[in-house]
Amino acid sequence: MTQNKKINFESLILNKLPPKIYKLLKSIGIESKKLGYSAYVVGGFVRDLILGRPNLDIDIIIEGDGIDFAMKFAEINKGKAKSHKRFGTSVVTMKDGFKIDIVTARTEIYEHPGALPTVKFGSIKDDLYRRDFTINAMAINLDNGDLVDFLDGMSDLKNEKIKIIHDRSFLDDPTRIFRAIRFEQRFSFNIDKQTEKLLKEAIEKDFLNTITRQRIRNEILLILDEENSTEPLRRMEKLNLIRYIHPEISLTKEKLSILNKIDGLKMFENLPFLRSSEKFDYVLLRLMALVDGLNETDFTDAIDGLFLNKRYIDNLRASFFDLPIALQQINDDAVTLSGIYNSLKNLPLQALIFGIFKAMDEEAVYKLMMYLADLRKIKPFINGDDLKELGYPESPLYTDILSKVFDMQLDGIIENKEQAIKFIKQNYDK
Repeated sequence: MTQNKKINFESLILNKLPPKIYKLLKSIGIESKKLGYSAYVVGGFVRDLILGRPNLDIDIIIEGDGIDFAMKFAEINKGKAKSHKRFGTSVVTMKDGFKIDIVTARTEIYEHPGALPTVKFGSIKDDLYRRDFTINAMAINLDNGDLVDFLDGMSDLKNEKIKIIHDRSFLDDPTRIFRAIRFEQRFSFNIDKQTEKLLKEAIEKDFLNTITRQRIRNEILLILDEENSTEPLRRMEKLNLIRYIHPEISLTKEKLSILNKIDGLKMFENLPFLRSSEKFDYVLLRLMALVDGLNETDFTDAIDGLFLNKRYIDNLRASFFDLPIALQQINDDAVTLSGIYNSLKNLPLQALIFGIFKAMDEEAVYKLMMYLADLRKIKPFINGDDLKELGYPESPLYTDILSKVFDMQLDGIIENKEQAIKFIKQNYDK
């Protein structure tokens, strides 16, 4: 397709989008025209609209002054605009909390390979030419609904191709190596032959070494946040990119089995063993699978090299160091319910879920599931307030008493509060 062939998306926008979003986009088109600007919705939103995939992440490009438009549009709609003048970007938050990114059309100049770009304001054509792949370089004019497609993105979308816009693309921004893999696998497309040739050259020439580890980390985490991450990771391994997580990681049969199980977790998100506030953290679970089996030094190097936050580090350390010990303990045929509880109670939720996939023994899996579904939800018959009422002074003894009584409760030796009180009185002096 060429830009001379007009394709109008007015009816597609009307029929495929929620009425609220359709009205919002129409309003942006109308108000921008009043101000003498041209407004376009661009990028992944347009791509996914054509593919019929849900995506309400709205990016608006303004030919003109994007910040001026954002401020006035927010005022008209009783919303708020937060702007960054240097980059010509704004985020408009509507009164219902819905957010829209509004950006002045711009071009980007890369001073040297891997550098963050210098931004200059330009036209919609300039803006589309600065993007990563042709399928992400389409726009819809919000005044008339026409598709703007200078780079035949529609053709590549129909032919299921991931294609860069120019031959220096991976040199300018090596993170596009990871993005090419992510989009290829997400949509079950193929990377264009010339694009793949240049991608492999970029890997061989270590273009990724021209950018910071944090930027690489961000792209790896995005891959791990895909609905299905196993295939992108397999592709990464074939291209010798897993080394950017850690050189000693290999996708063994066992590791791939765990990753495939994590990919299938979506269907279990409403299982009763999860509390309403609890969710699967797919990125964290996949990181646990990837670093599992490393030696201690390589594990530490891997998590240090990814610059992860404290919650992730704490969870990964729990799954790496504490989970194997707990699994060994609950594998004992003689283990009691209180033994299962005490072995697992200090492990974070994600480590416990990972344990279900890591455990090779069906009995261990059953015990993990039992803990998640039942044991951790049991309320003790006795608490500290009860001990006060019984006349016991506050002391470290409280912990011993409560732990002992709760163990007996779990094991069925104490069946109610009255029995618990009787046991305490008989066995502990005030």
